[in-house]
Amino acid sequence: MSRARGRRGGRGAVLVEFVLVLPVLLLLLLAAIDWGWYFVLRQSAIEATRQGARVGSVQPDSLEAQVAAETAVTNYLGRAGMRVQTPAVDFPTVSVGGAPVTVIEVTLADYPAGSLTGFSTFVPATLGARTTMRLEVQPGP
Repeated sequence: MSRARGRRGGRGAVLVEFVLVLPVLLLLLLAAIDWGWYFVLRQSAIEATRQGARVGSVQPDSLEAQVAAETAVTNYLGRAGMRVQTPAVDFPTVSVGGAPVTVIEVTLADYPAGSLTGFSTFVPATLGARTTMRLEVQPGP
């Protein structure tokens, strides 16, 4: 009789342990899903700015480079199934080995990220990506 009573008490203990551990496991699972989604969005945004800078860097002038870069970024984001956002395109001049070089800088700022599951508040709400690439055709003096 005492043997049967011991088994029943053990089953109850397992249930109590499960109820105590389940919320922690669910929290870890949802956090892993949210962070995984954030890193997918971040990598896609970085790749979109790379594509825009690459396409824009081979254009003959800055107006065509800006249009081509913006188009490449929005097309990449659209194909990836992400929210389309027009990037900021700039042409700063930097010094490389003492010589001035004009580069193209493609930036996605404040791109919406946030939680996929809605339970994690640790994932940043927005992300940013920036790519700088040397212009192949340097502007004249």
